[in-house]
Amino acid sequence: MFLSVGVRFEANVEALNMVETAGNYSKHRRVPYLVEENGKLKTVYVPAISGESLAHAYQEHLVREALGMGLPVCDDCQRGEFYKSMNKVHLKKKIDPIPNDPKKIEEGILKSCIVEDIGGFLYAEKPPVRRSSVFQVSYALPIKSVALFATSEPQLHARHAQIDLSSKKGNAPEQMIYYVETGTAIYGFTFNLDLDAIGVSAITSKPVLDENEIKERREVALKALFRMLSSAQFGAKLSRFFPVGGITELIISITDHPFVVTSPIYEGYAEKTENRLKVLESFGESYFYAKSDEEKLPEEVLKEAIDYIREKGYI
Repeated sequence: MFLSVGVRFEANVEALNMVETAGNYSKHRRVPYLVEENGKLKTVYVPAISGESLAHAYQEHLVREALGMGLPVCDDCQRGEFYKSMNKVHLKKKIDPIPNDPKKIEEGILKSCIVEDIGGFLYAEKPPVRRSSVFQVSYALPIKSVALFATSEPQLHARHAQIDLSSKKGNAPEQMIYYVETGTAIYGFTFNLDLDAIGVSAITSKPVLDENEIKERREVALKALFRMLSSAQFGAKLSRFFPVGGITELIISITDHPFVVTSPIYEGYAEKTENRLKVLESFGESYFYAKSDEEKLPEEVLKEAIDYIREKGYI
């Protein structure tokens, strides 16, 4: 069972993905972007939020939901440090001694940590073992129709420090100015989740865990997605630059095999997705599809999808 979500959200004055600090200037991530103007294509630079940033947030929600259900999470992931068993130092915290069989290494990691089961890992020593993430997430980019209105602009801030009497400057207040580049845009991104791959070996394609734990892990994966979107807890600098805005549109499709919704950066993406699903249905494949609107909240759409998966016996 494959879940695909398209999300549009409005974010005003956000600093969700900063990339570097030069002196007292923090720069927002920007990417080259193709847009059409007067029938011609041109490249503009727009604020963006990387897939890595969104994936990190999702995995932090995985940790919280998994611990709440009493499922295993390794010490590194519990701290939000997603090393993912990258070498012997980190792998020995889960398996000691380390076996020579890649299948046993993968099994040991999956049983020890739900984040590495769902988020994937790369053990880069001998024998190397790789597991692809069972969830995928795109960059969040301004939607095409209003991309030219997306902006990034530095905002001036100041910090003050009181100098003590022993200072050569005496008791004079000291000020430091700094700039934070903030972005404003209507963003769109896509999130996919392959429920069939959770708890299943990427080497043998056979289940590593018992059926009940696999169902619990699928439920955790869905709850983490719900929590991330409903709480808007993703990205950086939320403490003082929590974006003004919220989710404006959300669509979900659930299919038996991989199917990805049309990217929400395009106009008509919801209708195109539904039409594509009808083509799929003509081949005899059933599907679930839902879209938020003025009467249906994004959270209600997410709940409908989770209820559908529960009815199918997947969780």
